[in-house]
Amino acid sequence: MRNDVIDLSRAVPPIVPALEATLAKSIGERLSRSDAGGLLRTNRPRGTEDDRRTGAEWIAQRLAFTPDIDRMIVTNGTLNVLFLLLNQLVGKSGTLLTEEMTYPNMQALSGILGFNIKGIPLDGDGLNPNAFEDLCRKIDTPKVLYTIPTVQNPTAIVMPPKRRVEIATIARKYNVLIIEDDAQALMVEEAGAPIATLAPELTWYVMGLAKTVVMGMRVAFLMTPRAEDAGALMSKFGKMSMWFVAALQAELAQAFVANRVAYEATINIRKIAAARRRIVADILQRPELAKGPLGLHVWVPTRADARDLATEALAAGVLVRPGIQFAAEPVLSEAMHGLRVSYCETRKEDDLRRGLAILAKIISA
Repeated sequence: MRNDVIDLSRAVPPIVPALEATLAKSIGERLSRSDAGGLLRTNRPRGTEDDRRTGAEWIAQRLAFTPDIDRMIVTNGTLNVLFLLLNQLVGKSGTLLTEEMTYPNMQALSGILGFNIKGIPLDGDGLNPNAFEDLCRKIDTPKVLYTIPTVQNPTAIVMPPKRRVEIATIARKYNVLIIEDDAQALMVEEAGAPIATLAPELTWYVMGLAKTVVMGMRVAFLMTPRAEDAGALMSKFGKMSMWFVAALQAELAQAFVANRVAYEATINIRKIAAARRRIVADILQRPELAKGPLGLHVWVPTRADARDLATEALAAGVLVRPGIQFAAEPVLSEAMHGLRVSYCETRKEDDLRRGLAILAKIISA
């Protein structure tokens, strides 16, 4: 890849100056404590009580209640917790159901862990409930649904409340466990209630800090359906330290939530993202992209093969991701004719404008 590429491929939050300014102070305060040596010398399987309390407080913004910390597990990022859950809940004999386009690492996880994936068609409101129920009828193996109902990846769809109720009802009817990934949910001020509040006995709810606070904060929070479910997960993976949250990261997460820096960062990220999304809509001449719920990326449908457009864009110095890269199954469908364009990775607005201008010419041609 050429060195001067403008990266519009990664859905990461913009840098918030106020957070950067408090970083050194927050670290200093934590390390100056009399017990700092002990804090940083021990592993944190599941997270300390304070870690889990921080996680419960953070996800309470979406749940409208603060979960008991016995239901909480704090991990070294979302990918780690997904690895644990897919191993535990799906396994080699199971089938994972998910949107036909989804988190790109799902294919890799399927190859490592050995489970099958079945993609569910999407419509304008997200995961199609009729197609979901049809698959539930046909599949006999243990079933798990992985879904991103709020700012879906890559389509940026926010599932409306009625659709969430439909999905929860079908899952309960067929006893389908749900992994709900709410990575960008705090970007949306009035998203629908999480599915975890509609089918709490079935849902494993995941939210990290990487998308709405700072990308390098490798801390993710998992709320299990019941306290005993957290215990079962720990009994299987409790000694495998590769997924433990790093002590310093956990301490920073505690500090940023306690001093409100994390909350303020999310508000500022929304403002920057909203301004940048308007730039995307203007330069691509797609006014509809400026409307609706906010996120860190937009989905741009294309008439031409998105793979060819992405290849041409890269040759011109712009990196974007075509829909096929998000495929749940390695099959190109009509829905995948589009590009995911992320607009907060580039620190300089001029670079964003220049990259979008190049992309606009390629798409229109």
